[in-house]
Amino acid sequence: MEDYTNKSLPYLIILFSVLGWILATGSGKAQWVRVADVIIYGPYLIYLSFQTNYSFSTAEKLFLAFLGATTITYNLRNFLKI
Repeated sequence: MEDYTNKSLPYLIILFSVLGWILATGSGKAQWVRVADVIIYGPYLIYLSFQTNYSFSTAEKLFLAFLGATTITYNLRNFLKI
């Protein structure tokens, strides 16, 4: 099952990215926080979801990928709106 999940993870990241883009709203978060979320925080969460030397379960990997992808798309969409 682990091999199947690792192969489908990129597709799920794309799906989660679309969800983050759709769910983005125009709240007034500081721009530098958005940039840090897009450049540092989101990619790091996705990086962690691909790690094999940690004992993350499949659900935890999916959750990290979901958080990373939606963080990037949500904050990028709002950054581009302002």
